[in-house]
Amino acid sequence: MSYVAARDGRKNRSAASRAPAVPDRIDNLHGHSFGVLEVPHHMAHGHASTRRYDLDDPMQLRHAYEQVLCEAAARTEVEDLINPAVLRRVWRDLHLPSRVREAWETRHPGLRRTVNRTAAAAGDAGPARSAGTRPGGNGFSRRGRTPVARTLSRAAAFA
Repeated sequence: MSYVAARDGRKNRSAASRAPAVPDRIDNLHGHSFGVLEVPHHMAHGHASTRRYDLDDPMQLRHAYEQVLCEAAARTEVEDLINPAVLRRVWRDLHLPSRVREAWETRHPGLRRTVNRTAAAAGDAGPARSAGTRPGGNGFSRRGRTPVARTLSRAAAFA
């Protein structure tokens, strides 16, 4: 099997082929909850400015956490970059591959029970779903989304 050796000693750099890095305890996480988070180069390639995320911006925060959870090569990276309170708060909003979500929820069952506080505060808790339900077959978990009903058939739309 051919591989490209990385500077940090990892033989296989592909995140898709290795198991997700999941710490034993969520309380071991000690990342910042505000300010700017700069992820390592192997998590988000490019100039340093494209690897910096403003944690005060909800969209950038979610993107940074998705990058770290999917691309981290070791538990220590996750522990250094992720904040436990923020992770619990945004868990349901993260767009993660199902293998990453399942690895985290298997090791930390409390994440399964977290509630999207933004949706709950708005009164839109979404449809009730069992914990094991995984809609969609493209490898990503999409929770709280409902299919859009189409009123016109394709033939009628072009007539």
